[in-house]
Amino acid sequence: MKNTLLEKYGPWALVTGGTSGIGAALAEELAKAGINLLLAARNQQKLEQQAQSLTSRHSIEVATISVDLSQKDAYRELIDKSEGYEIGLFIPSAALENNGKFTQIAAEDELRLLQLNVISVYALTHHFARKMQERKKGGILLITSLSGIMPSPYFANYAGSKAYVQNLGYSLNWELKRYNIDVSVLTPGPTSTPMLEGTGVDFAKTPMSIMSPQSVAKIALKGLGRKVVIVPGLKNRIMAFMLKYLISTRAAIAMNGKMMEKVASFHK
Repeated sequence: MKNTLLEKYGPWALVTGGTSGIGAALAEELAKAGINLLLAARNQQKLEQQAQSLTSRHSIEVATISVDLSQKDAYRELIDKSEGYEIGLFIPSAALENNGKFTQIAAEDELRLLQLNVISVYALTHHFARKMQERKKGGILLITSLSGIMPSPYFANYAGSKAYVQNLGYSLNWELKRYNIDVSVLTPGPTSTPMLEGTGVDFAKTPMSIMSPQSVAKIALKGLGRKVVIVPGLKNRIMAFMLKYLISTRAAIAMNGKMMEKVASFHK
């Protein structure tokens, strides 16, 4: 896989949210494959630490861009600062997650979520897809969530944002493959990340697998270009299959709503 990734998607990969969670794990795996990295995240200090760590352990270049993509038009800054890098692989891993009762979450927080999870993902994917189309080569790995393919009471806006990305990826897979651009959608279940820890949900009590970011990243890159949708973890794949083929929407809404009310601290 190492040589394949470098040949297909080198010389540079851009990973947003590349300092923690799945984004950091993907950056590590790409570094092992010999791909140079352009990492984008909010915290400049963490970016510098991540860059130093990766360059000291792998024979690659790492460049960083400090940017908060939840702010209006911040994606333009990332586009401008990425000029000069031949991005062969784009992975928008940065995301926000709000949870709780829909009417009690501040609207400004939910709008920041949409700015990061939807608008910046669209704008950056559009930009880099056009660049890849000109070169007739590239890869895009969009990152969603099981929440994006199922009813998710108390995660309504987050789930809606991930549903957008899910269908964007499905559709672009067909459109862009004629230009030798691979588009896959990574749809993980609960993953041991700072985002998961902040949800207030005990996912160990749900019928889903809690996976490590490292495991998710390895599965994602193995499936990139081979699968349209990549769902890591057997329990998660079973859950996705049941929701798609075996359970009515009404039943899924009730099942997931009741489950969240049992395992979520914000409902107590």
